[in-house]
Amino acid sequence: MATGSLMSQATLIEEVKAEDGKLVIPYVKYQLANGLTVILHEDHSDPIVHVNVTYHVGSARETPGKSGFAHFFEHMMFQGSDHVAEEEHFRIVQEAGGQMNGTTNRDRTNYFETVPANYLETALWLEADRMGFLLDAVTKKSFENQRSTVKNEKGQRVLNQPYGTLEEVQDQNLYPTGHPYSWPTIGYTDDLDRADENDLKNFFLRWYGPNNAILTIAGDFEKESTLKLVEKYFAGINKGPVVKKQQLPRPIIPTDKYSTIEDDIWLPLTQMVYPSVPNYHKDEPALDLLASIMGQGNNSIFYKNFVKSEKAIQASVFNPCSELSGEFTIRVVAYPNESLEETEKLIRKTISDFESEILMTDEIDRLLAQAKGGMKTDIIMGSESILGKAIQLTQWHMLLGRPYNLQDELE
Repeated sequence: MATGSLMSQATLIEEVKAEDGKLVIPYVKYQLANGLTVILHEDHSDPIVHVNVTYHVGSARETPGKSGFAHFFEHMMFQGSDHVAEEEHFRIVQEAGGQMNGTTNRDRTNYFETVPANYLETALWLEADRMGFLLDAVTKKSFENQRSTVKNEKGQRVLNQPYGTLEEVQDQNLYPTGHPYSWPTIGYTDDLDRADENDLKNFFLRWYGPNNAILTIAGDFEKESTLKLVEKYFAGINKGPVVKKQQLPRPIIPTDKYSTIEDDIWLPLTQMVYPSVPNYHKDEPALDLLASIMGQGNNSIFYKNFVKSEKAIQASVFNPCSELSGEFTIRVVAYPNESLEETEKLIRKTISDFESEILMTDEIDRLLAQAKGGMKTDIIMGSESILGKAIQLTQWHMLLGRPYNLQDELE
């Protein structure tokens, strides 16, 4: 349905209104003719506004031999565009009293600002300029500067950190060769060394069009005037190539696989990972609750068997999920006198104890109710700020593409 008086080039996709007795984030969702999805959530409680541009491209859209490009572009997008000088984006936002940043993971890259409400137009202009007018500002000098920065970041955050290469080695074993989750988001240094500015420009042209982006605005604004501003700054940006949803089978490991990383670390860490299900799969809530009951909190069986018994300083269980798969994870940081073999043996015994002593007894009902209460609290608290609500609305659209809200999450 065309919006007519609101915005000539916008099509209304969804409108969700607040409902008495239900936890709902109200919003309206539009799509511009160039494919840009626009989500608007009005919240007049504070005179601030949050602008979030999420591109459905992360390291999972890369190809073998060209890893790290999505994260590299997170850096390049702050280096200026046609009408914004290098480092000027930071200066404009910070001098307005706002905050800004960008993040990259396997599935998406996002850029965001939280600014006083009267700077909404400025934030939209800044985001539109780097979406539509970035490449002319990419020079060999800026490319080399950011390549050096990314390589230094990998050295500081991965190679020179205790357990820093754990996830990289884990993913190489958990996912088959060529799977888009089998390489790290920050990339391999050899791939970064081989890349040139043309590789990066081609990556941008492939993935950073408005039809692969979600613009979410939350905060103190009026819908009609904001839609006009969105059209003013974004409607003229050309659509990029068609982007299809990734669909891959979840990994299956027929037999146990082991990897050992040797490093100068006093406390040995043992991590056991089971491939699980992706975000919003019907089994994700059950696995989240299972992880919570098994290994979160001082009364969990993993805490009792490892920390209270002084076998380890830390023992936890968690179930992080991404767009293509999940990873049910048991992590134990043991004392140096505990061997890896002893730790693994106790992990397996604890799993068995959990089944016989808790899962198959009346105790599970009490623990389940407690875990559900904690998760509900986390879901609600995570959506109290305009930042939190913008992130939720963006993710629901990106991963589900259908109406979904806090009440659905809780149910």
